[in-house]
Amino acid sequence: MRTAADYERYLAAFNARDYDGLCRFFTPDVILNTEGYVIRGREGVKRFYAFLHAYVREEIVAKHTAAGPGVFFAEVIMRFTGLEDLSQSVLDSHGFSRFTPVPRGAQVEVPLLIVYELDGALIREIRCAVPRPPAPSPEPAAR
Repeated sequence: MRTAADYERYLAAFNARDYDGLCRFFTPDVILNTEGYVIRGREGVKRFYAFLHAYVREEIVAKHTAAGPGVFFAEVIMRFTGLEDLSQSVLDSHGFSRFTPVPRGAQVEVPLLIVYELDGALIREIRCAVPRPPAPSPEPAAR
């Protein structure tokens, strides 16, 4: 991933929950660092997102990107919508107690800086700078 166009293809796979397509952007031993957790390997990333996305719809919207030798930076908005209750007890039972619970129907937007370390054109490591997200807000009532 070296260009904004590459990143748009990456985001298309991510936002579509196309985990196999997403993993084509990764080295086999990719490392995902988020909220102090380290998820290793393509299969580990797939398992992590399969768990998370059973509870929330997650969408990444790119605001700004920049590339340098061996690195790609993205400033994004991460949007979460609760599909099922992602409660503290669910997070705790899956080993992700530092994540923020997202109730069913709630929406959370989190500004995020993501640093992608590259091995050639593939992502070797992902580091997310995540501020503490705001509390989820309920979905607006239909009128």
